[in-house]
Amino acid sequence: MLVEEQVITPRRNDTVADSSDFADCLYRLESANRDIDERRMTGLGFLFDAFLARAASDSPEDVSLQVDAVRELAADPRALGRPDRDGTDFRNEAGQRRDAYAWLVERTASTSLMHMADALDTTVKQVRSRVQVAAAGLVGLPAFTSQARAGVIGYDRYLYGATRATSLEPEHLADFDAGLTWIRVSDMAAFKRAVTQLIATLVTREERAKQVRDRRTVETYYEPHGLGTLIARGPSHQIALLEARLTGMARSVIKGLGTPLGVPENREIVDQRGMGELMFDFLTGSQPAGTLTTQSTGSDTIPGQVGDGVVTAANPAGIDIDATAEKIAETLAETGVQCPVDAEWLKRQARITITVPVLTLLDRNTGEDDDARVPGMVNGHPISPETARQLTGTGHSTVYRILTDPTDGTVLDHAAEAYTIPEKMRIALVEKWQFCTLPGCDRSAVKAELDHIKPFNHEDPGRGGSTSMGNLHPLCREHHQMKTEDRLRVTRSPGTGMLTWTLPGGHQLQARPPTNPIGQAHAQQLLNLAD
Repeated sequence: MLVEEQVITPRRNDTVADSSDFADCLYRLESANRDIDERRMTGLGFLFDAFLARAASDSPEDVSLQVDAVRELAADPRALGRPDRDGTDFRNEAGQRRDAYAWLVERTASTSLMHMADALDTTVKQVRSRVQVAAAGLVGLPAFTSQARAGVIGYDRYLYGATRATSLEPEHLADFDAGLTWIRVSDMAAFKRAVTQLIATLVTREERAKQVRDRRTVETYYEPHGLGTLIARGPSHQIALLEARLTGMARSVIKGLGTPLGVPENREIVDQRGMGELMFDFLTGSQPAGTLTTQSTGSDTIPGQVGDGVVTAANPAGIDIDATAEKIAETLAETGVQCPVDAEWLKRQARITITVPVLTLLDRNTGEDDDARVPGMVNGHPISPETARQLTGTGHSTVYRILTDPTDGTVLDHAAEAYTIPEKMRIALVEKWQFCTLPGCDRSAVKAELDHIKPFNHEDPGRGGSTSMGNLHPLCREHHQMKTEDRLRVTRSPGTGMLTWTLPGGHQLQARPPTNPIGQAHAQQLLNLAD
């Protein structure tokens, strides 16, 4: 009898093998992350060095000594041959670092950052934010920075701590730095809580209230598919009151309580909207209102120029203090205001630009399904075809025609068809550029100022730049002022229409109207219709 030899292969323990593979992968991941963190710290230093060099170039006075001092404070002690520096050394430098950081905060507002925005392919606003974080971390938090450079903490934790430091006054940075180095937590969520608690121990109640009050703002973001986000930041009690008002109104609707809302007694609420929908609709449908501080325009002012908000500290003439206080109260008062509903005011101050492809406006979908309709735009952000059509029907009575290049969707140098020349040019230029034309600026062209590339000659208009599509472009107020001061220069190529910006220091950037995929899609639909 023949016996066939069988080769028996040991069974693989999948659990052990998988664990071993995962451990190797995890090790490689952690190693790569450490390398990335190290490069990000190095990049932060390069960013800060570039800012200091730009600040020195932009300054009207010689600040080389200040820049050198700041650069030394921000440098890695190991690179300076002083690797043994510790917390004691940093505390001894607290006053110097406080003053240096305060100096840097002032410089970030006056330094041109367009060069860096172009190099990083981002906006000036983002660069300014990164520079402020770098200044707070590298100069204001030396011990915490040393931990990051040594790999004791990851870059994400470092970035969070440095970002939170930008909300503190310079005199608090030394204590914040010392506190950060003592935080021992296992995860990022716990680290964030500890940082928040640390800040609460450093900042007084009055300082916290002032910070919240001074930094109140409203931010807007636009996302694809017509979704927009509005974020209101400010004192918690005001946000809570707004929420309570919106919630109360929405709850009354859901419960059918129409009387408090002004619904006539012979009418019944049958609205099917949910709580969130009602709150949103009430908020966006409300008329903005508030109070402003005003003063009397009369001539009967009191000594000390109360009309200008200035009073004399001493009282040499024996003025009745109570009467003076009463007079101030009469002169400076809170005056209630609300958003005007006048059509002309809204047209000038609260305008939006709605762009609707002609086939969408006419509801011609060239035989395709509804999803194939080309969307419209509000201030350059996509909205659904139905919404675009509805807004056009309920908005301004004048509709302007804009011609676009079918290859890339950009607006051609042909003014929109209408009777009023300034208005038609503005509409066309806003649609053409969409944003301030300086590369790196993300301010909307809707609120921009129209600038003559070749200056207009008021004394002899025939010899100056023309008021035409080819010689006009939108600039935000900040960059328009910089151009007026000759800190920025711009020229236009007649052949390509491309703008060439010359920045402080002679560096040049190119700008061209952004391509518009919606315009391209509409051109293709027109071609399909012609076929």
